[in-house]
Amino acid sequence: MTEIAAPTFDDLPVPLPLGSTFFSPTIEQVRKFAYAVEDESGWLVGDAADALVHPLFLSAYMWFPSGFYLRAPGEIGHFELFRQRHGQLVGTPFLHGKSSARFLRPFRLGRPIRADVAVTEKYRRRGRDFIVMRASFFDADDASLAVYDHSCAIRSDEVQHATAPSRTAAATSPSELPPRRIDMSLEKSRLFSLPAENYHTHDRLAQALGVRVAIPAAMMSFAYLSRFAQDIFGNDAWISRGSLDATFTRMLQRDDVLSIEGHKEPGATLALSIYNNRREPVAVGTARLFDVLEGATAGS
Repeated sequence: MTEIAAPTFDDLPVPLPLGSTFFSPTIEQVRKFAYAVEDESGWLVGDAADALVHPLFLSAYMWFPSGFYLRAPGEIGHFELFRQRHGQLVGTPFLHGKSSARFLRPFRLGRPIRADVAVTEKYRRRGRDFIVMRASFFDADDASLAVYDHSCAIRSDEVQHATAPSRTAAATSPSELPPRRIDMSLEKSRLFSLPAENYHTHDRLAQALGVRVAIPAAMMSFAYLSRFAQDIFGNDAWISRGSLDATFTRMLQRDDVLSIEGHKEPGATLALSIYNNRREPVAVGTARLFDVLEGATAGS
């Protein structure tokens, strides 16, 4: 009997719908992630009695159940949904390279959230296989909440250990906007990622990858950039018309001291960067406000 070869990365069809999955966010889950990135709002919007939540929280479902202590029946994260069907294409560790978001409206706690997930693109770069996963979120009334695109390397041609940080400081201009300082810590990284036990939460597991200490999740950088942009554009505008595109250029380290900086560009656009204490960029991004018609197109 002839064995059928497992599909390869080249065989993977794109676009590739992965289906829909449903989530039931709780206030405890929302606050856990928000407080891990020093957002004292707890990601609640407006009057607390309204139980409205910033759509930034929905970014956590990319790597669900990482960071979640409770898992309702049927809940499955975007990447887990892909790995469940195409696990033969996924190596370890995988690399989160980019994320983008289009925020459309807050959502109400106590009501289910639906995510329609698909692989929209694939490519190879520097010996790595990348996929782009799109998650379009809707509330119980089928109103669009947010659209996320996440790019990640799912396999490398060979095991690639993280390289030591460069000692050469990056040439950067002073921030035009008031910078924000973030003191990373193992406690913050664990609050964001536990109960997962991995290189985000333990030095020894990170050292197995060739790095010095635990590596906080890249989505922590995404949250810092979002908060910085929100403080410039205003809460209401950012939550309903905010657009953030971020590239994670270097791994965070749990003892980094970060500086979030920005410059205004033409077209009401912000060029954002996060630097570590060695002045190496760990994330760069572009933030702006889109018009209502453009947002509707992005959610389709």
